[in-house]
Amino acid sequence: MLQRDPYLELLKKTLTGYVFPESAWALMEPRDGERSPKAALRNRVLRLAGRNGIRLMKANRFDPEKREYGEDWPSIAYTMVGLKRLDNVQDAIRQVVEEKIPGDIVECGVWRGGCAIFAKAALRYYGANDRILWAADSFQGMPKPNPDKYSADTSAPDLSNSEYLEASLEAVRANFQRFDLLDENVRFLKGWFGQTLPTAPIDRIAVLRADGDLYESTIDILINLYDRMSPRGFVIIDDYHSWPECKRAVDEFRGSRDITAPLEPIDRMAVFWRVSHR
Repeated sequence: MLQRDPYLELLKKTLTGYVFPESAWALMEPRDGERSPKAALRNRVLRLAGRNGIRLMKANRFDPEKREYGEDWPSIAYTMVGLKRLDNVQDAIRQVVEEKIPGDIVECGVWRGGCAIFAKAALRYYGANDRILWAADSFQGMPKPNPDKYSADTSAPDLSNSEYLEASLEAVRANFQRFDLLDENVRFLKGWFGQTLPTAPIDRIAVLRADGDLYESTIDILINLYDRMSPRGFVIIDDYHSWPECKRAVDEFRGSRDITAPLEPIDRMAVFWRVSHR
């Protein structure tokens, strides 16, 4: 059963921006795909404002349910995964510690670092300070879909120019430091997954959290890291029900490996399964 510790609960609400209603306000960015005169004027205004260090926001109403389920993009937050997915991270770490399942905690796709920061706090809470937390990301935003390599990404949205989704390695390290959670057992892997994960110095994994969105990113995570999973370890897929490309990568990988462990729902988007190999 999930332990509702006051410190961890407050941390969840802080990292998700739940305690800041103004976090529902949305950063306005240029939309290059729109061609109408109104859109062109909007884009010119936003670019001019950006060149002068001004960011314009749309004042949206805060919706607690959306933030609980990770269904909006908070402006003031360290993670967009929502409260239920942080509950899942806590419970997975609790179980691998209690069941003495060996291995590190790996998150692929960390954005501003909030979910990884929470995972580090949970490791400390459960007395697992010897486990390494790996945070893998490009630290430069989303990749551009490459349908020439993976046809499954042909219809995927191109978010590679989204300023909102960019977070540098320096910024993520600073975020860990703000919560006093940066130590020698927090390790960073910078670069596209297909380049960093094949040679990543990770021996055994107890919890793998994949937040890759695209088919290419998701399949790169699974192909390169799944064989390092400990038996009874957790594989968490953030975008299974929200990105068709991600779902296809997961389904095809599981089919190719004859993985029959049931997919357990976390919220309306994410799922996990427990590894049964070896």
